[in-house]
Amino acid sequence: MTALRVKEPTSGHKDGVVSINVDGTTIEGFTSESISVTLYANGMKSFDRSKKLYRPRGFFSLHPQARTAVVSVNGIPAVNPSEIYLTEGLKVRTQQKRPLSMRFFESMVDTSLLHKPIVKNRLIWPIALRFIANSINNPEPAEYEIPHGASTIVEKADLVVVGGGVAGLSAAVEARKHGLEVLQINDGIELGGEMLCDKLEPPGMSEPGCVFARNLMKKAVELGVKVLPKTTLVGFFEDAVLAFSPYPIGGGTPYIISAEAYVVATGVVDLPCIFANNDVPGIMDASSALKMLSMHGVITGKNVAILGATERGLRLAEHLKKHAVSVVILEKSKDGVGKSNVIHGVKEVIAIGKDQVEALEVKCNGENFRLNVDCVICAASVNPDIKISAQAGAKIAYFKEFGFVPIHDSFMRTSKSNLFVAGGASGSPYGVLHVIEGRIAGLSAAVALNKTGAKAEREALVKEYRSLLQKFGISDSKEKVFRSFEMNVMPDDKIAEPPTLFCSKPRRDAFVCFCEDIRLWDLHRAVSVYGFTNLEKVKRSTGIGTARCQGRLCLVNSALYMAYIAGLSPNSVGISRQRPLAISIPINTLAAMEVDRT
Repeated sequence: MTALRVKEPTSGHKDGVVSINVDGTTIEGFTSESISVTLYANGMKSFDRSKKLYRPRGFFSLHPQARTAVVSVNGIPAVNPSEIYLTEGLKVRTQQKRPLSMRFFESMVDTSLLHKPIVKNRLIWPIALRFIANSINNPEPAEYEIPHGASTIVEKADLVVVGGGVAGLSAAVEARKHGLEVLQINDGIELGGEMLCDKLEPPGMSEPGCVFARNLMKKAVELGVKVLPKTTLVGFFEDAVLAFSPYPIGGGTPYIISAEAYVVATGVVDLPCIFANNDVPGIMDASSALKMLSMHGVITGKNVAILGATERGLRLAEHLKKHAVSVVILEKSKDGVGKSNVIHGVKEVIAIGKDQVEALEVKCNGENFRLNVDCVICAASVNPDIKISAQAGAKIAYFKEFGFVPIHDSFMRTSKSNLFVAGGASGSPYGVLHVIEGRIAGLSAAVALNKTGAKAEREALVKEYRSLLQKFGISDSKEKVFRSFEMNVMPDDKIAEPPTLFCSKPRRDAFVCFCEDIRLWDLHRAVSVYGFTNLEKVKRSTGIGTARCQGRLCLVNSALYMAYIAGLSPNSVGISRQRPLAISIPINTLAAMEVDRT
């Protein structure tokens, strides 16, 4: 057992021990965990280089769409190690090389597309620009055998539920009770979502989250909900809805989905915190840290700093402390000074380390100090996962209490006909609300598909829902969302400062987009120098949000920062258009797909 693996995978996740080869070295892991988890458990936090500056990269999030690093698997290049699970004899190759030239020119290279000449001479500059372009870290073309001819699978259902957490499961169960054929798409290996990792009692619930999630999962299986595991819904197109599973490796399995209604219950996106050297391996989101500990028995480090004294951050700290992990929580606000293990009034954070985090320098209340930590967890803020809702055509708006959310009513209906939203994807912060919203969404789908018996049950549930909103103190905030849906208006909410910003100035070493190496300095210049105050324009000019993760980790942070420095509402800045595909798909698979247009 390695230093970071404190226990074997929990019951229900434990499977066979296998050996894999990583850069010529044999290491062991479990078949129930991804390559990323095994590498981290064995002390390998850096396994790729960034695209333009060749900076060390590990994973920030274990979510399949958060592709901050790729590796070669069995000779196949550019594979996401967070979505490929272990098999005996798997051969993994990492990217660790950095051209000597980049060590000297990193400070001169403009990583956005707003090129500023390194040299003034008009004849020499095109040569220098060509050199920079040729130095970009794109995967080399490679030939490899496709293990199978990808055959497209067509799936039809009355209702498709996107997401396998408690909100999605609750929607599937209610819809199935009223006779709908339900297909559930889950990008994980097991249903239950983040609550499956919670061994504490979530607010408003009388049993541990993991127990509740497992019981709900059993109920869905008993009722005959069909599940596509390790599969991602990748896009709503004019003539089809597509989903994709990366298995078998190298080819994958594409699906064409056909349904009368959809419930989006994809949860939230943990936003990266913005601070100096925030791209160093060993910095990750709270969801991944909790998943590694609870499901895989792997701690993220011995000495951990959590950014954000949020409900999410505090609960994660309690989980880590049970395994003798030293935890310190850094909070921006000055409220609650004196709380145990919480340092308030933090102004700036600087990560120290090259291939992994070794320490943090903290500026707080007029003093500077150093924390010796080997992991930093970002828990300052989350935003609803809006990608699928936005792709489908639902109207998205910013509300200061929830972030960017699909506008919806109390029946969980969005502005797109027969598209419903529930749980974290709707902005609700608590698990008990996720459950009741999922139930309402499932019943609303049944009503929309002429199952009239669901109507009375839905009305009673909505009354209970409004009472819960009042109990948790977010009734006014949610009602604002409901009114925006009914009146078709955008709120004019402004922000004092992005909750994820731990920088006192726009730095060249604070990254907003890990995929394209876009820094806070690049984003600030796009607004203050070039006058761009629309995120779509900044996306086109800098390339932010156009690479591996398709903007999952950077677009919300970008919109909030732009609104902050321009003094605008985030709704004025806007969120850029969410285009499919949500994840990359092998081009041979796309070429082989056929859509029946009849």
